[in-house]
Amino acid sequence: MLYVIIALLAIVAVGYFIVKRVHAAAAIFFVGVILLMVSAMLGTSDNRATEIDPTGNAFYDQLLVISGLFSERFAGIGMSIMVLFGFVAYMRHIGADGKAVVLLSAPLRHFHGSYWMVPVGFLIGNLLSLVVPSASALSLLLIATLLPALVAAGLTPLTVGAIVVTSSTIMPTPLEAGLIQGASLTNMPISEYVFGNVAKATVPTLIAVAFIHMWWQHYCDKRDALKEQKAHPGEKLENVADKTVQDALERAAKLPNFYALLPLMPLIIIVLTATLKRLGMIPFETGILPATVVSLFITAFIEIVRLRSINDAIESMKNFWKGMGEGAAGVVALLVAAAVLVEGITQLGVIKMLTDSTAGMHGASTIIIIIFVLSTVALATLTGSGVAPYFAFSEVVPALSAESGVLPIRMLNSIWGTSNLMRQVSPVAAAVLIVSGAIKVNPIELVKRTSVPMISGTVLNVLFSFLFIHA
Repeated sequence: MLYVIIALLAIVAVGYFIVKRVHAAAAIFFVGVILLMVSAMLGTSDNRATEIDPTGNAFYDQLLVISGLFSERFAGIGMSIMVLFGFVAYMRHIGADGKAVVLLSAPLRHFHGSYWMVPVGFLIGNLLSLVVPSASALSLLLIATLLPALVAAGLTPLTVGAIVVTSSTIMPTPLEAGLIQGASLTNMPISEYVFGNVAKATVPTLIAVAFIHMWWQHYCDKRDALKEQKAHPGEKLENVADKTVQDALERAAKLPNFYALLPLMPLIIIVLTATLKRLGMIPFETGILPATVVSLFITAFIEIVRLRSINDAIESMKNFWKGMGEGAAGVVALLVAAAVLVEGITQLGVIKMLTDSTAGMHGASTIIIIIFVLSTVALATLTGSGVAPYFAFSEVVPALSAESGVLPIRMLNSIWGTSNLMRQVSPVAAAVLIVSGAIKVNPIELVKRTSVPMISGTVLNVLFSFLFIHA
């Protein structure tokens, strides 16, 4: 029981640090290292899940464990994520992401105030998350493009704000860091993990949420007396659309329309090669890293032609390396930190205790998933992060699956979906703060608009994970 209390205190400490806006990876890593040292002190470090050559000194062995986790995460899945972040940064620099946003949001101007714009706008926004994976970056771009178009077409600012905030949720894509890690944890090809499993739960969830959105926004608009929110959107854009976003949109306006497809090129290559392999036409399926590198060089050659300067085109590729650094400092750092924390919890024997205590229960797998989903709900809502809660809990799934019989992909998709949906219900989420500033409302007012669609989506995603995922 002592070990369980120590593990719970560690998790509470992580939650406290993140709520206080301490860097998530730093907080998780700090607590994880302390757990490892406590484990060495209590003599439980022999329960380690990471293979090392023991030296006879338990404390030094824990440093070897940490070293092993760094090497494993950075050299494997971490490198794929870093390369993908580099590509996204390069797309942002040349304006291709902005071009995609402008082209896809333009058709919504023709709906003339109909509430059908809500589900259509929501689904288009989620499609755009394939191009702009950062929720805050996508919100900024949509504020400068989609928001004024839809408000001018007759929707209220709060309704459009809710659409913008919830545009980055659970779109199934092999380019999403959490799904990349899920495929790694389950030893599945990324295309099979995403399209053969995750999509079976998330696609019907997104469609259902789109129409729940329409009903809820219509209901809220009828209930609200805030008619002054229908001010001209031009005044609002100046408050949030910073110079970087405006520059990106100006560059996008000068680009050929086909540039909108460039950010999707890694996805297209992965899907194409996976399809050709299944048809027996080629013997391989392209992974994240090679698909992204090929896409990078194709784009670079296109830029050489457009700019008529090989020097300028190659110079702009420095943004790829800067983006890799962003990926290392962000998601990959969380990967390593979460692995250290989970290693500490594992060495205390808490995972085995959890699975042993539920082994004799009817529906044990259901109980375990509910526990982790509720924990993810709490952390995502408190922190406004969709990344930290998922990576904090996902590392423990393989061990739990082996001991309890829980289908790993069901739990992973339940946690991932919950994390990415429930962050939009947090008044401290970056996207919520950005959009509430744009439409000049209290973040709580915007959260009221996102709460019902996102909570419904969380429940549906978990339910559909049980019903439709059988891998």
